[in-house]
Amino acid sequence: MDQLALQARYDELRTEAGSLAGGLLDIPRRVVILLNLYLDSGGNHAFSQIAAHGALWGLGYFDAAGSLGRLIGKRYFYNSKERAFRMGLLETFAEEFRTVNRQVCIDTYANYQFAKECGQQPGAEHILPPSLLEALNRVHFARKNQRPLNETEKREVFEQSFLCEQEVTVAPGVEMAIAAFECPIMKFLCMRPVVRFAYFPQWRYLFFRNFANKSERIERGLVAYNYAVKAGWGTVHDSLRKYGHLPSRYFDSPETCLAELRAGIANGTAS
Repeated sequence: MDQLALQARYDELRTEAGSLAGGLLDIPRRVVILLNLYLDSGGNHAFSQIAAHGALWGLGYFDAAGSLGRLIGKRYFYNSKERAFRMGLLETFAEEFRTVNRQVCIDTYANYQFAKECGQQPGAEHILPPSLLEALNRVHFARKNQRPLNETEKREVFEQSFLCEQEVTVAPGVEMAIAAFECPIMKFLCMRPVVRFAYFPQWRYLFFRNFANKSERIERGLVAYNYAVKAGWGTVHDSLRKYGHLPSRYFDSPETCLAELRAGIANGTAS
């Protein structure tokens, strides 16, 4: 394939990923996509599994009915107008957060599938960052040979995927979310989330001094990965149920759910 054909195929995969990922509120769809990438990789693409945890945690934290919404509701219980104003600001931030979440899913799907189809083609390194392409090629080579990556290899793949997303997608998205804030109190609350994924050890949390700080996000993300290694990847997968946002079939038969999603898009009934 020449360079134009490679770029065209990558663009097609991004379009496909956008259709599968749905709208901003379709987080369950994105969890299904990410779980299928993890399974398709033979458990070697850990980034997709941890990204699914991030999506489900955010669904229960930044929404008006989530942890931060309840905190704001209690803080301003005495003033309905002020409470409504703060909730509106939270919803604006939640929309920006969901936009980033959606984009991460699109990137992860398109990058994985492109490497799977075209990763060995000359010029592929001009479509994906070379370090990310090398990591994903390693995943697909291991998958083709039915070989699990060792822990060092799996960590390297995670780090390349995670660092690329932080640089290309998350950092600009968080900057846009912050730019919308004119309220110091709300900015303080949203920039200092207390994160606990379902597989974390008891009483372990990720505390942020400034969520807008890319270096801090990277540092905390690597801690989340270390917790996953200690818990075991089977536990990390099973603990996705604990968020309580999705029916069991999403975890019991994610391949079937993805097939249904594709069929719905094909006949125009996807929801």
